[in-house]
Amino acid sequence: MKAIIRSGYLKPSLDFSSFHPEPTFSASTHPDHVLVKVLAAAINPIDYKIKPIAKLAFPVVGFDLAGIVEQIGANVTSLKVGDEVFGQGAEGSLAEHVIAKESCLAKKVSGFSFAEAAALPVAYAVGYQGLKDTCNVGPESEVLIIGASGGCGIAALQIARALKVPRIVAICSGTSDELVRTHGATEVVDYTKSDELKAFWKANPGKFDGVYDAATSSGGGEDYSEKALSVLKMTEKEGMYVQLNGKGSLWLKKFTGMLPKNRSMPLVSHSMNTKTLEAVSTLLTETSTKPIVIPMSFDKTGFKEGFDLLRSRRAKGKVIFEISNN
Repeated sequence: MKAIIRSGYLKPSLDFSSFHPEPTFSASTHPDHVLVKVLAAAINPIDYKIKPIAKLAFPVVGFDLAGIVEQIGANVTSLKVGDEVFGQGAEGSLAEHVIAKESCLAKKVSGFSFAEAAALPVAYAVGYQGLKDTCNVGPESEVLIIGASGGCGIAALQIARALKVPRIVAICSGTSDELVRTHGATEVVDYTKSDELKAFWKANPGKFDGVYDAATSSGGGEDYSEKALSVLKMTEKEGMYVQLNGKGSLWLKKFTGMLPKNRSMPLVSHSMNTKTLEAVSTLLTETSTKPIVIPMSFDKTGFKEGFDLLRSRRAKGKVIFEISNN
């Protein structure tokens, strides 16, 4: 089958293959899983940042998928053959067929295409958990979103707006001003203008209930953590700082339970669950909100174009591979 895989050891890389083995599935050996025919799959920066040596455990790349259930495990009760689903693959998602845990999938709502549904799992589920569950923002909150014009940033903007947050400040390039305002920003700070950025930090100490940082350690040497913490509320209802990436020393603190109580680093592979996926679908449907989809063909050309765009950090939305037609 066609798949995007991790290959090589001495010189590891990501590659497109037309001859990757189909997953072996049976109801008895995968009692809590289903086999999914993948129609669309999204990519995220973590897909190329994970060391390719990970092929030993997960040779197929990717987390996000949308498709149709073809087989179910013996213990599966919430899904049946033929259901249209979206969520996270158990051993990768960028392939024509993948195995996925029942608990990491939800039924696709009819108002979303497969490409749109595939854009939701990582960016929107993590964004929802960060803003709703961790920061607990709502109609009386102020939110700062750093790196607001990328796929995760736009997802956070849309979720914050859907949660009726009245003040949503976006930090991004000034060229994305109209884009981020369209998707929820009420104010825009151009990080390329140092005086404008300095004035923003100076004017907003202790103002924000939540800071959602999709830019720190994203590949360009950015580190907003010190400034982000300075604008969090320090009242009885303390503000929360959610950052998607950080230095190795910070991840060590997370894994050893030593992160400060006002700081959160979501782990993508542990974030997915049916309840969150359903909550995201409901919230977006109720507010007539949809992700920005950047479609790519599922071949060697599309593979290169899609990952080149993602690595450029200039993708204004979610890069989606259209893997199969129903």
